Amino acid sequence: MTNDEQGTAQGPSAIVQRADCASHVVVLEVRVPGQTSLVVVGVPRSAPTRAAAGLLTRDARNEIWGARLPPASTRERSREDALAHARVLAIGATDVLVDQRGDLRVVRAQGGRVVVTDATPAERADFIAATEEQRATWQNRGYELARALAADALEVHRTDVARALERALGKIDRRRDAIRGDLAKIAKADTLASQAQWLVGEAAKAKRGATKLVVTDWSSGEPVAMEVPLDPAKSAKEQVEAMFKRAKRLRLGGRIAEDRLAQAETQWLTVATSLDAVRAAADVIAIDEAAREAKRAAPRDVVLPQSAGSPDAGTRGTRGSASSKTRRVAFRTFVARSGRKLLVGKGAADNDELTLHVAKPHDLWLHAKDRTGAHVIVPLEKGQTCPAEDLVDAAHLAAHFSDARDEKAVDVQYTPKRFLRKPKGSAVGFVVVDREKVLPLRFDAALLAALLEREEI
Repeated sequence: MTNDEQGTAQGPSAIVQRADCASHVVVLEVRVPGQTSLVVVGVPRSAPTRAAAGLLTRDARNEIWGARLPPASTRERSREDALAHARVLAIGATDVLVDQRGDLRVVRAQGGRVVVTDATPAERADFIAATEEQRATWQNRGYELARALAADALEVHRTDVARALERALGKIDRRRDAIRGDLAKIAKADTLASQAQWLVGEAAKAKRGATKLVVTDWSSGEPVAMEVPLDPAKSAKEQVEAMFKRAKRLRLGGRIAEDRLAQAETQWLTVATSLDAVRAAADVIAIDEAAREAKRAAPRDVVLPQSAGSPDAGTRGTRGSASSKTRRVAFRTFVARSGRKLLVGKGAADNDELTLHVAKPHDLWLHAKDRTGAHVIVPLEKGQTCPAEDLVDAAHLAAHFSDARDEKAVDVQYTPKRFLRKPKGSAVGFVVVDREKVLPLRFDAALLAALLEREEI
């Protein structure tokens, strides 16, 4: 006999049509003939003494939470399945008595959590036979609980996001310090290069096994004694030549380092501003907006907790959902200067997965022409043309993640994904391009370095 049949035989039943459960709150959507009610049992994590059980209207739940569960809740699917189709029998101050497929169970706020346990004798009011006065008491209690859970969720979420942004600021700080260190070395390299004429002359006269060169530097117009340590196992001439080669490499990297420092300064400022906004935010939506702004500015540094800002917040579960399983992603994600995401295959088999199964027909595909390398996908809306700036950014990635990465000029082919086909039996990563265009790309080292900094982890 089903629960509905039992209800008909024994009188009206309060059947749980839907259960929404998290560790600290359970909401039961209960149907009795002619009426649907929301029974809520919960305990604010920051105030366990405020645990309660009561009733909540849909309008009140939507107004207070904006979703089926409080913001930042993670749903517990197995518990939801277990409580679905149970019958609600009675409500107490902090618990609800249910008939769970013939077994009497209690949904109770206990120890900072909501648990489902064996029924115990307690004072509870019958759900079906409750008076209007009793239902009003339950509704007041449910409304107060919902508000407390919302306030608690706001502060928990604020703390989680603030910690994530503080960690990001620490990462950016360390990167700024490292780049400043590189710039200091470059400045020393410039000084070394200005002393070349004196060092070269002295090195030519130095004996094998010398441990230092002592020269007089006249570059300032005044004599300045200068001492350069040497490795006695090598000739002075070899070591001075190596110094100048290193100095040249450092100077070539100077502009890139300056650009990286400017980018890091901007990222730090944006994340710090977002952190201030998170600390001052009045609701979860404002917190999530500030967090997303920080993520856009520094995607590699900002690792955010799971957000509850969507209308169906709290739907993350454990039963067959993609988020609950560890799945290998076949591509890396970089952020173009425009903010658009660019997808780069990790290997030959991953190129097939990205191009043939992830990319949509209207997305743009790029590859270093006649080279071994990664497939790059620019996600586009149907009918949209890829902006020139995004095309150049994606082409840099296609060239960099190929065997042409050390060349200054590379041809990059590109076409909409719909013009690709994979012959049966062909090697992994191999596709035939039916229509293509070719972009003659000249590497911009600073642009590439900035792109690589903006990888999403």
